[in-house]
Amino acid sequence: MSDHAWPAALLTLCGLACGGSDPPPTRAVRFVHTFSPAEAAALDELLTTTHRSAEATLLPFARGEAVLGQAMRKADDCPDLARIDATWLPALAGDGLLAAPPPELAARDWLPEARELASHDGALAAAPMSIDGLVLLHRDPPPQPWPAAWPPADLDALEAAARALTAPGRWGLGLRVDGYWLVPFLRARGADVADGTRGTLGIDGPAAEQALDEMAALLRPDGPAAPPAPPGTEAETEARRFRSGAIALLVTGPWALPEVSDVRGGQLSGVAAAALPGAPRGGQLLVVPKCARDPGGAWQLAAALTDADLQASWSMRLGMVPTTAAGLAKAGHVAKQVYAALVTAEPLPRHPASAALFDDLNPAVAAVVAGDATAAEAMAGVRRAWSRLLEATP
Repeated sequence: MSDHAWPAALLTLCGLACGGSDPPPTRAVRFVHTFSPAEAAALDELLTTTHRSAEATLLPFARGEAVLGQAMRKADDCPDLARIDATWLPALAGDGLLAAPPPELAARDWLPEARELASHDGALAAAPMSIDGLVLLHRDPPPQPWPAAWPPADLDALEAAARALTAPGRWGLGLRVDGYWLVPFLRARGADVADGTRGTLGIDGPAAEQALDEMAALLRPDGPAAPPAPPGTEAETEARRFRSGAIALLVTGPWALPEVSDVRGGQLSGVAAAALPGAPRGGQLLVVPKCARDPGGAWQLAAALTDADLQASWSMRLGMVPTTAAGLAKAGHVAKQVYAALVTAEPLPRHPASAALFDDLNPAVAAVVAGDATAAEAMAGVRRAWSRLLEATP
């Protein structure tokens, strides 16, 4: 699908029936999102049971920020409501494309971490829908022999635990070959991703190369991590391995919980979450473009999607981490564990270039893991790309 066109799959969901020409038919709120299949099914159910009228369109995550930004600049192609990754907010808000949330929504009991992710220039610019980031998951009850000291205090302790849990037919650790998964390794060695607000590259020293080497070493045949899945099958492969017990510790986020968990009594179960040292924290936000044709209807849908009772229900069913104090108080036990694990995590830099950093970091990680480049070669290329990116981004 081209970045210059909307995705073709448009699902028109339940609307109120209206007869005659007076009053006119209710116009559906045009909602673009990055929902998983499980989340999309829950949205469909919500719209059907509440008789809300919406046209929901799946937005491709990889180029979502560019596609959405272009749509917001075209008056005839503008959505009413969009769910975005928190890293997209600085660019969209900085370009003046977003409407401010109404006072009653801004006054909700947003958790501090959620309000931070949804703010721009000191003001709330979005309705925070969920908190996410990388955590450690294991089966509940855990595999044996279980580490005496848990959770791990640092990545060296995590590697030791993973090696101890590695056994015939079982890998101790599950990692994804992705730049986002490299962030904890960078931070463990005193590096980080580039920070445009400070003008720092984050990877301009040997620590970044050491971090990439350490991650790649875990994924080699003699390492404790499961071999990389074929591109495009990562989520499916890691879920299958984890559920079967072939992976003891899985590094992932709450988005994976519906696929890796059991369901008992309507709640996710069979998994437990712990903090990953140096993990990045992020979230998903609901924004209304200034060009929206139905901003009132859009904010009503955003309010419904962040309602405390719905957040609690979806936390039990989907593992979504609520963004309000009331929602968290009633959340499922697995989502509460994920939230506790993410409290110590640090967000990525809040800068328009932050989301684009992984366009260069992801292939660099893949090249080193595959043995097609050394860490020094790969990081040299990333440094050049990030330097150009920061120079070009205000």
